[in-house]
Amino acid sequence: MQKFILFIFLITAPAILFAQSKKEEEKSKKEKTEEIEKPDISIELTSKDSLDDVAVKVKKNTFYGERTKSRWAVTDVQGRDQLEEFYTLKEAVEVDAYVPIVYVYDPNKRQIANANTREGLVENVLHGPYKRLINDKLVEEGMYFHGVKHERWLNLTRDQTLNDKEHYNKGWYRDSEITYYDPDEKTKIKEVIPIRYGKKEGTYYYFYENGRVAVRGFYEFDKKIGIWTEYHNTTRVIAKREVQFPPDAYQKRFRTYVRKEWDRFANQLYESPKIK
Repeated sequence: MQKFILFIFLITAPAILFAQSKKEEEKSKKEKTEEIEKPDISIELTSKDSLDDVAVKVKKNTFYGERTKSRWAVTDVQGRDQLEEFYTLKEAVEVDAYVPIVYVYDPNKRQIANANTREGLVENVLHGPYKRLINDKLVEEGMYFHGVKHERWLNLTRDQTLNDKEHYNKGWYRDSEITYYDPDEKTKIKEVIPIRYGKKEGTYYYFYENGRVAVRGFYEFDKKIGIWTEYHNTTRVIAKREVQFPPDAYQKRFRTYVRKEWDRFANQLYESPKIK
């Protein structure tokens, strides 16, 4: 019996060894194939990309999305040469009817001026960077938006020391408290309380609903100062009353009084005897 089992083993052993060898060979081929076909997902980190970044193209003389024209004006200021560098819009535009000053370029006088009118389209409106130099020394710089001061404005002394810094938002001090007759649309300004560095500082305005000025006055360190003027709601600018406040914020014993009064036709009705 043992001889028979030994005989069977000797006959089948080559076949078993051949099958194992074949299986190992196929496994080796599969591993090599997987190794070849496996994608390389590693990334080589370098300090520079293979392609340079494409520079963003900035349109020349374009500010706040609007095309402008470069201009300059030279004037004499107390025997010193003053050079102003600025830009004006190429197209006439509508300007804000509420702000006190809209700056435009007067080509006849070759200088910056206040717009004569706010109605319809206004030409040569300042828009973009502004610089003022005296004897080649920068003394003022800022930005204009549709003829009014916008963003940061710097005022420097002749030795380039910072003298004053102001922040604007389309003509008004950036932190001013502005209320509207139409709070949703915000097209009809009712009142502008000037705020600088957390205090009431600057020119105060109150408007009629039709946009005409009703009251104008001045604040200094949270206090009313100088002459405050009330106006009639008429097509012509006619004062209704002048009220005298202290000339500055430091006079505590000053008693406010009415200086003058007028009717709707500009006829004077009253004048205070305190006026010298």
